[in-house]
Amino acid sequence: WDPLDLPTRPQIVKEGTEVTISCSHDGSSYPLMLWYQQKEDNHSLTLIGYGYANSAQNYEGQFEQQFELTREDSVRGALIVRSAKPSDSAVYFCAATHCASGYEAHFGGGTRLTVLDSKYNRTEPTVKILPPSSKECKNKKKTLVCVASGFYPDHVSVSWQIDGVDVTDGVATDNNAVWKEESYYSITSRLRVSAEDWRSRTFTCTVTFFNGTGYEPYSDSVQGTAGKSI
Repeated sequence: WDPLDLPTRPQIVKEGTEVTISCSHDGSSYPLMLWYQQKEDNHSLTLIGYGYANSAQNYEGQFEQQFELTREDSVRGALIVRSAKPSDSAVYFCAATHCASGYEAHFGGGTRLTVLDSKYNRTEPTVKILPPSSKECKNKKKTLVCVASGFYPDHVSVSWQIDGVDVTDGVATDNNAVWKEESYYSITSRLRVSAEDWRSRTFTCTVTFFNGTGYEPYSDSVQGTAGKSI
């Protein structure tokens, strides 16, 4: 058995686009293919439909009009989203198994689909580091706060560097970006460092934004005790 080949690169499309997400595997003894949807605000998977090659595909009621399942053969299939709407934005998973019940299903990695709302323009993030508060105890830990704001859609990841080297210890980032109608998305990340490090080192927050075709970094840096942007 080889894992399912499901493109994991995000897809960002305009409203009304027809979207095809393909899935394939090498397990010929796993003829049943299933498709699931996972909304951002829901950790559970919702079954869209399932089917074998050379037979009618089965749909859950709410998905039958908007989605189409196709099968090329026993190891290849696709999910088609007709005239995609912003409400179709989600992560889509395919899975394969022996038959409809009683057997373990093998899942692909998931494809994140974002359908752009025609009311909003694609916009890059503005990144700003807020230095530690002067109220923090002088010889204790210091907290730097990175705020990325004003971006759309919400395909971003946040990382921290100290003197140009990636760090993960002491980092806490919001699970999801927050939407505000008038100011688009924002996300916050915090970095806790020692007072000694804060006095002598350079701190950079990098926000990587997927613009629909590639990944672009946007960053801000502060240096030393003064906390001045550089």
